[in-house]
This record gives sequence, structure tokens and C-alpha cells, in this order.
Amino acid sequence: MIGWWVSHWPYVVVPLLAFIAAVVLGLWTRLTVYKILKQRQRKGWVYNIVIVTIWNPFLHWFLLLGTYAAIQISILSPTTKRLLGEGVESLFVVSLMWVAVNLSERLIKFYLGRVEVGQLPPSLVLNVVRATVGLVGLLTILGIWGAPTQPLMIVLLVSLFLVGLALRNTIDNLLVGLEIIYGQRIKVGHFIKLGSSEAGYVTQISWTKTIIKTEEGNLVIIPNKKLMAEIIINYGAHVVETNANDVKRDVANVKVSRPVDTLTNREREVLILIGNGATNREIAQKLSISEHTVKSHLRSILSKLNIHNRQQAAVYAEREGLIAAADLLKINS
Repeated sequence: MIGWWVSHWPYVVVPLLAFIAAVVLGLWTRLTVYKILKQRQRKGWVYNIVIVTIWNPFLHWFLLLGTYAAIQISILSPTTKRLLGEGVESLFVVSLMWVAVNLSERLIKFYLGRVEVGQLPPSLVLNVVRATVGLVGLLTILGIWGAPTQPLMIVLLVSLFLVGLALRNTIDNLLVGLEIIYGQRIKVGHFIKLGSSEAGYVTQISWTKTIIKTEEGNLVIIPNKKLMAEIIINYGAHVVETNANDVKRDVANVKVSRPVDTLTNREREVLILIGNGATNREIAQKLSISEHTVKSHLRSILSKLNIHNRQQAAVYAEREGLIAAADLLKINS
């Protein structure tokens, strides 16, 4: 046994050192990024979305890298090296798929949520993202193991074509809805008149439909595709000048208060500190309250904002401009 160890110790120690080096490199890189963000008070969507999403997987990638390197420089047979290496590569692809799906969903909710249309992005968009990432990942894994992918690609293309035909109207309304929302030529509160004789104030613009309220008080639901096909006269802000009382009254009727307006002053302070990346202990010290009280405020915040976790709360604070407003108050004071 001692003789075997003397003659083979480099084949055991060197792979082990390679694995340890990869883990240490991953920990050092992650710690460095944390320190940089800490110095900047960890503000902004880069931390709240990107960094938080890849925080744990980032270390897993270095673990896989160290494992792969150790396998390749070990004394295992070429066949065993190949099989184990393909297994590690497959795990890496699965990890990337998980990160891609979570990151895409959070970015979609963050960017589309910045547009005040009264609702979150439709589940259709998120399902398309999940399906796309899943299919790409599956094809990649099959390629790693040398499996034929051409028949599967043909089946997928045909399936996508059939799904596209089935959802043609929905997709058309969605694309036109994006044009309306980001073009901002029509906004909530505007008075518009359509070529088909309908006229009223815009009460809601969603991803698939627009709702107007007529002067008689009736609600007219118009698919976005049909709306863009109409001849539209948009009076916009001019109505406010010529008939201010009526328009202000109607706009007030359709205005929806923001969920953040339901928070108490203390809950706002807690939410801002969460957006800055503060822990419960740091929040308790900053506001001179107990950690139990901080947790109670956090539960109330999540309930009022209809969100599910601390990370979503941080993103919400950034999106609603609470952090920027707090910084401006500090500067002015």
C-alpha cells in the first residue's frame, strides 16, 4: 500500500489540488463582487436581479469546473473520463438552464412592470421563455452525449408552427399591445374617438386589449389589433384644458392607486432599506426596532404589495423609485 502511494500520489494529489483551486477561485471571485457591491450599497437592478440570481449557481459552476479538471488529469481510463466529463457538462447545462429561466422571468417582470398597464406580463410570455430555454438545453445535452438531434428539431419546428397558428390572434394582439404601450401615443386618461364612432376616456391598456369609458359611463373593450386598425383621433391633454372639470372627474374615477401607497411610513422605510440590501439586523439597528418587528413589517409589505419574497420587494423598491427618492432627500437634507 505504501509502495503504491509513493508511486501514484501525484495522480491523487494533483486532481485534488485542481478541484480545491477551482473552489477557492470561485469563493474569492464571489467575495470580491460582494465587496464591490457593498461599497456601492448594493443598489440597483444589477444586484437585485442578476447577482442574486447567479449567487449560488456561480459557486456551483466552479465546483463543476474543479470536478471536470480533476477527472481529466486523473488516472482513470479514457472511457471513464469521457463518460464522467459528459455527465459534468450536462449538469453545467442544467444549471445554466435554471439560471436562464429565473433571470429571464425576473428581467421580464422588472422591465415590463415599469410600464403602468395595470397588470404583470402575461403567463404566455413566461411560458415561451421556459419552453425556449428548455428546448435549447435539451438539444445541447443530447449533443454532448452524441445523440441525434435532427429528428427532434424537425418535430419541434413543426410543433412551433402549429402553436403559432393556434395563437395567431393572441400573438398579434400582444405585439400591437407592446407598440401601444411603448409608443405611448395613447395613454390612460386620454380622450379618443375611433372611426367606428366609439369615443371615451382610456381607462386601461393591457397587453391584449384596451378599455375605454364612454361619456355615458359604458365600458368598451377593444382588442389591440382592432384598435390599431381603426382611425383614431386622440385629443390627449387638450381635453383637460377645454373641459377640465369633467375630464379630471373621469380620470379620477379610473385612476388606480399604487399598492405602495398603502404602506405606512415605517413600512416604506423598511422597504427602502431592503432595496439597499440591508439585512433584518441592519434594519433593526438603523430604525431602533427589534428584528421581530422588522419581520412583522416585512410580512405586511409582502402582503400589501402582493409579492412573495424579499428579493421581489427589493426589485419593487427600485422600480417604484423609492430608493432614488430617499437618496435625493438625503442630498437635499
